[in-house]
Amino acid sequence: RIWISDDGTTTATTFTIGMTNTRRQESIIEAREAVAPLIAGLRADLQTADKDVVVQLTGGPIIRQESLDAVSRALQVSLPIAVVLCFLIAAAFMRSIRFAAVSVVPILITVALLYAFMEVAGYSINIVTATIGAVSIGIGIDFAIHLTMRYREELNRSSSRDVAMRRTGEGTGIALLSSAVSSAVGFFILAFAPMPMFASYGLLTAVMITMAAAATLLVLPSLLMLVTREPGRLAPDEGSRPEAELAAV
Repeated sequence: RIWISDDGTTTATTFTIGMTNTRRQESIIEAREAVAPLIAGLRADLQTADKDVVVQLTGGPIIRQESLDAVSRALQVSLPIAVVLCFLIAAAFMRSIRFAAVSVVPILITVALLYAFMEVAGYSINIVTATIGAVSIGIGIDFAIHLTMRYREELNRSSSRDVAMRRTGEGTGIALLSSAVSSAVGFFILAFAPMPMFASYGLLTAVMITMAAAATLLVLPSLLMLVTREPGRLAPDEGSRPEAELAAV
């Protein structure tokens, strides 16, 4: 198709190339890589006659892929920044660098496990699934801060780290687990949506919430025990109170 402006000074030519299996991201990437040398050669030939000539590969699949590449590049930059900001904010409010450092470890574990699961399960990164990494940081830091703050409170009124961690698990740990299960079940229902993109988002979000809860409840307690020392004192009247009553408190 050839277009010429009314005054005849501007022209445009469109070459249409058919593509197959455009729903697969790999097919679009292969087609773009195959056509790119032809585009570059045509641009170089035409610009020898007119330096203002523009040669551009476009179309729906190409635009979607370029948008996805832009999102992926932005994600690679934004995720580390988000983790660093979470660390700085947690350190400021907790007034402790070591507690802030261990609180962001579950985030890193969750993000790594999530994208590893996507790779193994065959999920491709698209505009929807790329945002799950950012969501995992928000959910993971919430779980970690709740558990860390409760542990610090229990540590100030317990005779040992073991007692403090047990009370933390019996209180905040059960609450976090219940919250994670209810949220994961809610997002898992979205996995049955008729649109594949939203179905994959629901399933991956449910998996991500489960991973965030597991990292917080299984890894974070060990890290908290590692960075704290034994209190070395009993809480008021703790020595005379039955163990059952202490657990209830």
